[in-house]
Amino acid sequence: MKKIILLTMILGVLLLSVCYAVSFSDVAGHWAEQYINDLTNKGVINGYEDGTYRPEGEIKKSEYIKLIMVASLPDYDWDNKECFKYTHWSGKYIQAAEENGIIPFGSINDDNANEVITRGDMVEILGKCDIMLKGNNQETCEIEMYDIANLEPTKLAMLSHCVAKGLIAGYEDYTFRPDKTLTRAEVATILFRFMK
Repeated sequence: MKKIILLTMILGVLLLSVCYAVSFSDVAGHWAEQYINDLTNKGVINGYEDGTYRPEGEIKKSEYIKLIMVASLPDYDWDNKECFKYTHWSGKYIQAAEENGIIPFGSINDDNANEVITRGDMVEILGKCDIMLKGNNQETCEIEMYDIANLEPTKLAMLSHCVAKGLIAGYEDYTFRPDKTLTRAEVATILFRFMK
């Protein structure tokens, strides 16, 4: 009888540990806490080995590609995706993005994967994933932002799509700031909208 009670208690603890989400030590009370926790529960976001998410840290190209590809293809077997082209830990996600036409071949590689991503590059990838991987129709809208005149045509089209879909917005001063980097909290917010 004692063994049955002990086994029941162990099973209960295991079930509780599975049911409760991983929480990061540095997101409690943060404005993006809800988005970070939701994406963690869905298996999109993993924090660092020290138990932090570092919401105000800048996001690297490699991290963003991994996050957006996992969010775009949630049922894909990433564990068995092989990469022969890149040695960087994010190689399989980069290669998948290339194979699906999300990024040009070689644009993100072993040499630049650890560089931070800009808002301009982020929105181009985001829009392409929404259209090409999620199968949504491309949408357009009038964009009321004052600093996008020099955006490349593809980035401008993807920005228009993402604004029309409510995936991204500009700043209160009506700017987009395409050359600015993003925080990990901002990316969590964008991915939360993207996956809804």
